[in-house]
Amino acid sequence: MYKMVVMLLNQVADDGHDAQFQSQIPWLKIETMLVQDAMTAHTRTVRPDQSLSDVRSIFEEEGFRHLPVMGNDRIVGIITHTDLMRVTYGAHIAEADFEVNNLILETTTVDEAMSKDLKTIEPSAHLAEAARIMRKYKVGCVPVIENGDLLGLVTTTDVLSAYIQEKVG
Repeated sequence: MYKMVVMLLNQVADDGHDAQFQSQIPWLKIETMLVQDAMTAHTRTVRPDQSLSDVRSIFEEEGFRHLPVMGNDRIVGIITHTDLMRVTYGAHIAEADFEVNNLILETTTVDEAMSKDLKTIEPSAHLAEAARIMRKYKVGCVPVIENGDLLGLVTTTDVLSAYIQEKVG
């Protein structure tokens, strides 16, 4: 499935006015599909001072892979499942036990592991633009912001879901 998402993002992120591109993916209405039509409205957030153990629990219990990080009523970062794996990578290499892994997650804050250089998008932007941002910056989601407020996230899964909806119906 990962390869399909990458292929899809590469196709979507190419020049939408190219005739060959349009014929390859007629299901994607480049000029009409908006971010707001595909995004995931996001109400779950975390704070920079929370532990990665808290984040892991949210990921496991609620099924998220990306969480916006809010500070002073604005988005200040994104923490992802990949960030958790990166932080605990050394523990896995050293074949450390489960307790060491838990200790790392309990003592590391979201602020220490989150991505802070965010690329954002407005809900009225074309979905293809979100795909271009994801491909260019190699990220799995883009925060959707309007008038400084976080409305949600558009993810690679959202792009794939849009494909399935248009293709299968």
